[in-house]
Amino acid sequence: MVIKLKYYISIQLLITAVLFSQGDSIKSKNQELTEIKNEISQLEKELKSKTKEEKESLRSLENINRQNLLLNKLINNLVSEEKAVSSSISETEAQIQTIENRISILKEKYSKYVVWIYKNRGLSILRFLFDTKSFNQTLKRYRYLAFISEENKKTLAALNAGKEELSSLKVKLEKERDQKESLVAQKLNEQTNLKEKESEKKDLVKTLKRDQKLIAEEIAAKRRAEIVIKNIITRLIEEDRIRKAKEIESKGSSLTKFPVYNYSSLANFAQLKGILNWPVKEGKIVRKFGENKNLRLNTVTLNYGIDIEVGDEQNVVSVAEGIVSAIDFIPGYGSIVIVTHRDEFRTVYGHLSNISIKEGEKLTTGKIIGSVNESLEGHILHFEIWNERNYQNPEVWLARK
Repeated sequence: MVIKLKYYISIQLLITAVLFSQGDSIKSKNQELTEIKNEISQLEKELKSKTKEEKESLRSLENINRQNLLLNKLINNLVSEEKAVSSSISETEAQIQTIENRISILKEKYSKYVVWIYKNRGLSILRFLFDTKSFNQTLKRYRYLAFISEENKKTLAALNAGKEELSSLKVKLEKERDQKESLVAQKLNEQTNLKEKESEKKDLVKTLKRDQKLIAEEIAAKRRAEIVIKNIITRLIEEDRIRKAKEIESKGSSLTKFPVYNYSSLANFAQLKGILNWPVKEGKIVRKFGENKNLRLNTVTLNYGIDIEVGDEQNVVSVAEGIVSAIDFIPGYGSIVIVTHRDEFRTVYGHLSNISIKEGEKLTTGKIIGSVNESLEGHILHFEIWNERNYQNPEVWLARK
């Protein structure tokens, strides 16, 4: 019985600790969501302050695409939070059921003791003690009664502790249900906002497609975007180096600035050369790896990857198992996702919309990342492969169609 009482006390302390921990986690998540919302609000103010002529520009399109990326991040965070809260609700409900069952058993046990005391109250207990043939038998009965009394004190204490625990769990469950309800409402609201922004983007793309100068501007932005991608790759390599150094220094502790990922457990990316899955189900390469000449616009661009044209907003999938290292926005390539694979290989997916993953998420081969966004040139996915700081020709890696 002492063990059960200690169990109840430790559970009560655990619930308190969990509630404090959840409070910190919720506070951190709320701060993250607030920052995203503030950035969206700032971009929207900037867009609304423009004249009609200014709104019909490549910069306005980038503004809307950036807002869409932030809305996607917001929605994905809310979906993740909703799943976590749903899981916590299920655990709390299971705990409540377990405690209620234990309380029922304790109540039954204690009620039997109360009935026995009632039936044997007063002098009858004295008769129970002294109606014996020897002093030793009387002593044994006395010790038995003392034991019964002590055990039932413990039962009562455990029963009260169980009731307090049950009360705490029910308060926790109510808070979790309110939190889930709030998250669902926020998610639906942001999904509506995203639909409106997507519609606004499509209308603007139709208008901007008529201007050849803007198409040339977009191609020029792609040249600048390649440098930005290269810098992001360099940053990710440096973060991995720091992570490994900190991991060795702290002897495996994960309490470092950068999260610890076990890339060595992922599928061998190097063995996929020539048989790598395509990031889209159907499409044709319209801009090859290396230098590309645009005869219509009389421009030359250096492509670190390939551009694949698809018919519509086709799904984009991870070409291999990996960890999502970065989700960002780069003028020229719009929303991009960078996935890190085993042995310092990375894949880059640009011109995305409806991104459905989060940074730090582990992806399986074929996992949907998002869909191909519409640019002024059409629905074109930009795809790159890097090994450390060296960009690779994706056509050498992708399986022949």
